[in-house]
Amino acid sequence: MRIGSFRGRTARIAAAGVASAATAALLATAAPAQAGPADPGPQPQATQAPKDPGAFIIGGGAVPNDKYPFMVALLMKGKGSPVDRQFCGGSLLDAYTVVTAAHCVDHTDPKDIQVVAGRTVLSNTQQGQVRDVMGITVHPRYAKNYAYDLAFIDIDWKKPITGIAPVKLPTTGTDALIKPGAKATVTGWGNTDTELPNFPDRLREVDVPILSHAECEISNSPYEKGVDLCAGVEGKDSCQGDSGGPLFRKLKGREAPIQIGVVSRGDGCAAQGAPGVYVSLSSAKLWKTLYESPEGAKVAKRLGR
Repeated sequence: MRIGSFRGRTARIAAAGVASAATAALLATAAPAQAGPADPGPQPQATQAPKDPGAFIIGGGAVPNDKYPFMVALLMKGKGSPVDRQFCGGSLLDAYTVVTAAHCVDHTDPKDIQVVAGRTVLSNTQQGQVRDVMGITVHPRYAKNYAYDLAFIDIDWKKPITGIAPVKLPTTGTDALIKPGAKATVTGWGNTDTELPNFPDRLREVDVPILSHAECEISNSPYEKGVDLCAGVEGKDSCQGDSGGPLFRKLKGREAPIQIGVVSRGDGCAAQGAPGVYVSLSSAKLWKTLYESPEGAKVAKRLGR
């Protein structure tokens, strides 16, 4: 999770999203987020989410409507434009489950947030499905250095997401999809500028190369071999506001993309020698240790892990 100034080394905090002591610290140190085009509204009364300074799409392009319906936006409840209330990303695993980064929702009350699936333009409230959150499961090994930065959001069981094909998960314990040099895609509504806050209304995407563990370990970001992977080159990266979103492969002959990672953290954005770090969803260790908590075990079993 990237936080603080847009240049140089960045600090880390415990959580992002709803108001808390950590959020107060974030607001005191981070540059204020300025949303892109949004619905007009009574701004003084609007509830504006502190943009997770974790990650944003740098060097990418706008996504056409309905290209990635499994992409999920996490919103704070309240008044104001969805552009202002969006604070992290996620992806749909099934009709009831969204996967995101732990630092997006740790210490967050499920009643304070919503998920939106199937929406490409945040301000287009006629598009997509909005659902309340019933529960949040954070990986039991999630630590302050952002290792095991993984969480699952339970959608209201009475109102599942319908008519949207979820993203696919990779086979556990195989590195076939994360070989160095392979191209992957990352999507999000995060910042698009390395100098100033500029958060878009329309979803964006960028293709990034997967790097070797050796390249990842010498970068400045904390890196947990066997649990994390990293990707990106100078000028192309995820950054502020993209945290929790998917890193996925689009394979020939496969209709649905396969999600290989979750946007987690990094040192700066799109800088040379500082690739983005993602939680690796093909990691056997990641899924095995999810069983260390009763809540995590329930999620793992439900997803067939």
